Amino acid sequence: MFNEVTIKKNDKAIPIYYDQLFELYSNGKKMRYDEFLKMHHDVFKTKIQYNIRYDDTAFLEQGDKVAARVFISVTKPNEPMHEIEVILIAEYKDNRLYRLWELTYPDWSKMKAFQRKGSDKTKN
Repeated sequence: MFNEVTIKKNDKAIPIYYDQLFELYSNGKKMRYDEFLKMHHDVFKTKIQYNIRYDDTAFLEQGDKVAARVFISVTKPNEPMHEIEVILIAEYKDNRLYRLWELTYPDWSKMKAFQRKGSDKTKN
């Protein structure tokens, strides 16, 4: 899913992998499906590139939930690469991502690479 949406920068795949009632809880902030889709649409228009590395020793799947530790590298032209450590719990519903709780370091929403015109990051 991450590869098909984020690595390929394909916001059109979000409805395939994410439930319409999807909610992201990231670093104490909440984002619903429509805002998540819009943010990815805007960010994917930029020259941002992603790579992911999984910590295989910190991955657990049980029923419709997954807990994991991953490292996401974010690069943009003429900017240094940033690596974000993510600790997450994901819940699926009907084979689509339904809820995602995550803590990231650093807080991705405060990074310049994710700032959008006319937007104030994620909502509480």
